[in-house]
Formats: sequence, structure tokens, C-alpha cells
Amino acid sequence: MISISNVSIKGIATTIPSSKVTNSDLGALYGEKEITKLISSVGVNTRRVADTNTTSADLCYDSAVNLINELEWEPESIGAIIFVSQTGEYQLPATACILQNRLGLPVSSIAYDVNLGCSGYTYGLFLASSLVQTGIKRVLLLVGDTISKLVKPGDRSTELLFGDAGTATGLEFETGPVIHFELGSDGSGAEHIIARNPQPQVNSIRGLNCAFLEMNGGEVFTFTLKRVPLLVNGFLEALELTSKDIDSCVYHQANHFMIKHLSKKSKFEPSQVPVSITEFGNTSCASIPLTLCTQNLISRNRMLLVGFGVGLSWGAVMVDLSTTKLLPVSEIKINEQ
Repeated sequence: MISISNVSIKGIATTIPSSKVTNSDLGALYGEKEITKLISSVGVNTRRVADTNTTSADLCYDSAVNLINELEWEPESIGAIIFVSQTGEYQLPATACILQNRLGLPVSSIAYDVNLGCSGYTYGLFLASSLVQTGIKRVLLLVGDTISKLVKPGDRSTELLFGDAGTATGLEFETGPVIHFELGSDGSGAEHIIARNPQPQVNSIRGLNCAFLEMNGGEVFTFTLKRVPLLVNGFLEALELTSKDIDSCVYHQANHFMIKHLSKKSKFEPSQVPVSITEFGNTSCASIPLTLCTQNLISRNRMLLVGFGVGLSWGAVMVDLSTTKLLPVSEIKINEQ
């Protein structure tokens, strides 16, 4: 376990595309009985999906503008920007550099990308907190994906599951608060969630050729049920806490059925485990902050955030969000892009 002191999460903002896809409308493609079965399996009723012109950077930019305005931060006061995504703007340069300029941050700002998905928010918080600890007063963490662009039409393991979102989190030096982390990875399972060599296709992101996402749902499910309860239970034990001491456990929104199993294995009550996947789908690295901003959480003193998946990788964070501003979700209208 790693503990980082004197870091406060001041605010979190989320942006989604205005375009909503209702999974039950896909009955003509899959058959009414089959679509009902698939929806029941993944637990996703609706998803937000970006068009070809709307990127993860666009969604995160909107969240960043909203958050900076809400926190009344001067752009010049932000010393670093981290962009966590698997769907960057281009193959190069780093999207963080593009967003640094787009947001008007000073050229002295540290800017870099991190290629992570399901565990990306927990890793991002660790990296941003580490920068604050080194002396950077304010850090802007942008986490988002447009994974729907990587989904192959007709792929039952992914087509009804993934949605798009972008988020912004503002971290600042403040004497007192402590954030605890537990992170890990096992690359031997990398092929279970993978996008292989890029090939030219119509879902390209601003000219970048994209490979379709491949997922072995059975292997991912097995990994999750084996690894995540060990992560959560061991983390709580190290902190000398039990599930009853936690206000909310926000899991990565991988699959509704999976979240229920994980909750039971760590002895959380349903009221302790907020769920957003039914309305927004699996939004990859954005799912935890999206859930925080949409579920009207009242008590937020002891918040457990748990990411897991592609890599394979995992991360848990214990943090006090009682004073954190959780902004209402913003929408980007597709016809305005």
C-alpha cells in the first residue's frame, strides 16, 4: 500500500455525447429474445456514443473547462496535465500537449499521456497525487475514452456494452488529507482484452487507423472474480477497516452482473455500491468519475474506488471526497462538432 499526504481532490466533472443508443432497439439485428438475454447479461439499457468527429479529447476538454470555471482556477496556476485514455487524438503527439495548448495552460506545465483503460482512473489519481507531492500546486487529470469507435459491429461481447465519456479531476496541495493506493498488473492476461495491429477502417479517429477491440469475456470474468475481492479485502485489512466503515465502494462499471458478485464477495450492501452502467454502459477509464458525478452520493468521507481490467491491471484508492465538488454531467451535442 502507498499513502500520499497533503493532496486534496477539489472537483470532478464529466462530459458525455448527446447521442443515446438504446440497446433494446437492436432487436432487429439480434432477434428480440436474444437482445433481451444480452441486455440482462451485461446490464446495459442505454449508452452514449460519440460520432466520428467527437474524440476523447473533446469530451475531456469540455469537462476541463467546466471544472476550471467551477473551481475558479486561473489556467496559469495549473502545473501539470495528465491525459489517461486508450483512444488518444493521434498516434503522436501526446494528446495532453494538445489539450495544454487548447486550455491555455502555461508552457511550463508538465503534460503527458497514459495508455490505460479500466484501471486508468485509479492509476491517474496516483500519478497526479505524486506530482502534487513533489511540489506542483495544482494538477489537472483528464480521463476518458471513446471505446465505441473500437467496437466491431455484430460483436456480441462488446457491441451492447461500451459507451463514451470524458472527465476532469482537479487535485491541489492541501495540508492534511491522505490518499491511500494499492495498484498492480499481470500482463500474462493481456490478450484477453486487446486491440491488435491497426487496420484502415471507417471508425478511424481523426485519421488514426484503429484496430477492433477483442475481448474474451469468460477469461475477464474469471480474472475479475479472483483478483478484485483479494484486492479490496486486503486493502481494507491493511487500512484496519471493514466494509461497514465505507460510505461507498465505486467499482469500475464493467458489467452489472459482475459488480453484484464483487459486492457480495467483499460484503458490501447494495446501498454502498453505486451503479451507472445501466444508463451509460461501460465507459472504460471514465466509469468511476462518471459514477461519482451521476449517483447523488450524500456521504463521501470514506470512498473506495476500484478499477480493474485491460492490461490486465487493477487499482484501489481510499479517499475523502466530502468536500469535493461533483459537477452535473455535461453533454456535447453531436451537431455542434
